[in-house]
Amino acid sequence: MVETGPAADWARNQVDHNRVPVAVLGVASSHGIEDIVAFGSDGGRQATTDDHFALFSVTKPISALTVMRQVELGKLALAASLGDALPGFGVGRTDTVTLEQLLSHRSGISDPALDDGTPLREALTSAGQAFYSGSLVQYCNIAFEGAAAMAEWADGRPFEDQLLALAADTGAHGLTFNTECNPHTVHGTDAAGLDVQAMYKNRHPGAGLFGTATDLLNLGTDLLRNSGKAVRPATLAAMRRPRTREVSHITTRPQPLRHTGLGFQMPANESDLFAQGIYGHPGWSGTEWWMFPEQDRCVVFLTNALDTPDRGVDTNELFNAVAVS
Repeated sequence: MVETGPAADWARNQVDHNRVPVAVLGVASSHGIEDIVAFGSDGGRQATTDDHFALFSVTKPISALTVMRQVELGKLALAASLGDALPGFGVGRTDTVTLEQLLSHRSGISDPALDDGTPLREALTSAGQAFYSGSLVQYCNIAFEGAAAMAEWADGRPFEDQLLALAADTGAHGLTFNTECNPHTVHGTDAAGLDVQAMYKNRHPGAGLFGTATDLLNLGTDLLRNSGKAVRPATLAAMRRPRTREVSHITTRPQPLRHTGLGFQMPANESDLFAQGIYGHPGWSGTEWWMFPEQDRCVVFLTNALDTPDRGVDTNELFNAVAVS
């Protein structure tokens, strides 16, 4: 196992500088996994390359891939209405919330807290309206429960079964919503006011998956190959197409850091990056999963601390290290 090189050195430095407790860094190409390394220990637990981590929002593109399988089969349309799939949703709304808007954060659904004790489907049905669908962009977790409901409506199987079928088809066998996988403890939840165990119980299709570096690298390898095992090439191209460039964002930051396709995110400003065409997703727990088509690279960075940018973790440094690896 090679533990040197720009990307591995970057991951090691995050632990050495106490920005994160542990780190697992993995790199793959369309030919398969090239390297996985682990650094650090937490509460006496040494990090290993096989460890499960709470993926948080890295869940979103995996759920989106699952839903898009129904679209490419002709069972579901991007213009389909959530109200048709979920009777009772949107009572009093005069707009139509579509699958495309759900997957690109343009649904206008008011987002409940991740640790809300209300069952997700009930919380979605009773959710309020933040804005007219399609008119603005606002990050929304509960929207992915809407997308999951539409996939169930189209296919008849529980969404979790559909997602695990995607995982099995792409070698991501360790992906799970079950805490019995012994994931690393996530730090910073008390300060953030997050009851993480309550969130885990929701098995949230926008934030609830656990996985290993191998899981994400195998899935990333399939996307780089464009083999069609996850989704077909035309589907992946549609998912990578930015859908939020000309729409105003409701955000606490002065400008969007990333644009959104269907489940995937893309850097909004590539001027600081060596590579172009990057797509993937970050997670609140510090997790990162990104594909670099031009360089034929997938990178996975797994850790266990909320708000890592505030701790000094600069993902652009990682992106550039991967681009030259």
